[in-house]
Amino acid sequence: MSGLNGLLFGAELLFVPAAIAAFVALSAGVVRRVVAAQLAGLLVAIQLVLLSIVFANPSFCELGQAMALLSIGGGLLFAHFLDRWL
Repeated sequence: MSGLNGLLFGAELLFVPAAIAAFVALSAGVVRRVVAAQLAGLLVAIQLVLLSIVFANPSFCELGQAMALLSIGGGLLFAHFLDRWL
């Protein structure tokens, strides 16, 4: 059971860099927003996968996979439409 507590602790630790990335995505320049949005999407996807293991709920894992795929596509679209400022 201690291994699952370690995974839960790891998922909780990822909230700090996710919050920092969200703050940067809301307040920085255009290029830093793209990078911060990608980082925040990656961190949230990892958190969801870890939580799916801890709580034995496979829907969290599917949601994490969808979040990772949509994060990549969203970042590319964001960069494409804001190409004139990059």
